[in-house]
Amino acid sequence: MSNSVSNLYADCTDDPAAHGREAQVYDAIHAMISPRNEVLRLLPHKERRMVGAWCFVDVFGPTDVHDQVGMAVPPHPHMGLQTVSWLVQGTVLHRDSIGTTALVEPGRAAIMNAGNGIAHSENSPVDHGPVLHGAQLWVALPEHARSSEHSFVLHQPAPIRGTPGLRARVFVGRMGTTVAPAQGVTALLGVELSPQSPHRRNGSVPLDPAYEHILVPLVGTAGVCAEDVHSGQAIYLGTDRDHLDLELTDGARVLLLGGLPFEEEIVMWWNFIARTHEEIEQARQQWSAGGDPRFGEVSHYPGPERLRAPELPNLRLRPRGRRR
Repeated sequence: MSNSVSNLYADCTDDPAAHGREAQVYDAIHAMISPRNEVLRLLPHKERRMVGAWCFVDVFGPTDVHDQVGMAVPPHPHMGLQTVSWLVQGTVLHRDSIGTTALVEPGRAAIMNAGNGIAHSENSPVDHGPVLHGAQLWVALPEHARSSEHSFVLHQPAPIRGTPGLRARVFVGRMGTTVAPAQGVTALLGVELSPQSPHRRNGSVPLDPAYEHILVPLVGTAGVCAEDVHSGQAIYLGTDRDHLDLELTDGARVLLLGGLPFEEEIVMWWNFIARTHEEIEQARQQWSAGGDPRFGEVSHYPGPERLRAPELPNLRLRPRGRRR
């Protein structure tokens, strides 16, 4: 998924070093990812730049797409990151410059490794359902992996961890003894939580105390840390928790994302993650010129559209990290 705001960190400060448990609730930002598609953005945010290596959290829908085009994001580039697509309802057709065509469906994590450069598109298929709802997540690649080979994997269905009162679908990493087919380059956790039944809606899930975590309701409300967190909000939970107690409203579905604090400084601009302004500038020029082998072309995309890179600001993009 692309991003219409070029300088994602313009309003962000460097994150403070992780220092234990927190419970900070904040509201999503409304953002456009294409002329027709609006999302709720929880990361990056002026309140929180990253959580672990998770650096981008967009929630789209639920949107009525009956008799409509639905998602329509033409070819665009990425570098230095992984995209993680997680659907609640509907389907998305993924095409990329390494020749992949894949139908992303609910319950299966779709992970694209951009490495040093890749291009892809995301569209609702012609024969799509009436509702589109899900999350697009980005993971910053550490220095040793950011020039790795690009790839796309549609993983097997995420396993379900049964917890009294709660149902946990682990789509990245591990929760306790439940291990997802998809693993992060750095230590990561991605879980969708929902009530076990209309009458059993509260419980406790195990956490790694070395991780920092964020909870993002997709549907409904989560009661956690004496706070009610609604869809369109998130709560940052900090580190040093070995479990999390929560109560969900009937029909709620929430994302729990976590990971070891990411210690490297990065420059994040448009759809690129780099370490310097010059790297961003070079990538922009290569995409804008067209035909550069770095990103390639989504040659099987059915149309001439191709997202243009925005202009760089009249100032140097500076790396951001953690305050000590």
